[in-house]
Amino acid sequence: MKRSPHPRRRLATLLTGAAVAIGAGTLAVVVVPAPAAAPAPTVVAAPQLVADAPADGCAEVETIAVRGTTERQGGGIVAGPLASALQDQLDQTVRTHDLVYPASFAYQSSKRQGVTALRARLQQTSAACPDTRFVLIGYSQGADVIGDALSSGTVPAADRIGAIAMFGDPAFNSREPFVTGSFRAGTNGVLPRATGAFGRFTDSVVSFCNRDDNVCQRGATGTGHFRYGADRQEAVEAVAELLG
Repeated sequence: MKRSPHPRRRLATLLTGAAVAIGAGTLAVVVVPAPAAAPAPTVVAAPQLVADAPADGCAEVETIAVRGTTERQGGGIVAGPLASALQDQLDQTVRTHDLVYPASFAYQSSKRQGVTALRARLQQTSAACPDTRFVLIGYSQGADVIGDALSSGTVPAADRIGAIAMFGDPAFNSREPFVTGSFRAGTNGVLPRATGAFGRFTDSVVSFCNRDDNVCQRGATGTGHFRYGADRQEAVEAVAELLG
């Protein structure tokens, strides 16, 4: 596996699956009755868990999952499961939003609608929850949506986007410092993005590309575009490190 160095991240070896889920909720107050002639009853305070939801309903982290072309609404086979794994493994409270956009073969129109929807979601959540940080997760067309949203125009809540995880990006650029996987150096995606296009977000991105993925590796053949589930744990660890 070839990987370019990244100044803020040490990616772990590939694993699959999710870790033990963090519990949530509040234990009931327990009153211990005293025997006759004993001191007044003792009240045992309920412990506060790290993952307890705050009173205002705002999570510490919102993951926005952007599915790939023709995947059904609900996060798809890559972005959705990674968002769920992050919910299980991060110490912060996490809320997941599956971006609503066409994800269709009318590619440019669909992608534009995705960019609009993503920016609107960032604006909406940041207005309601000013302390929430964001993790953006995109697969295939979904990765391209995220890339376009971050590389052109004003980005809502830009200073609170803590991590971006991309898989099988059609705009993959093998020269970027944040790319990882078995990709061939010098081989880019079918719609490569200019080097440095992410600007201020460069240090917050991790982008996975398989050598035999014909979307992020133009001219390749194979099934690599459908095997990013194997990178889920590595992506979870990378995101957790980026969030600090």
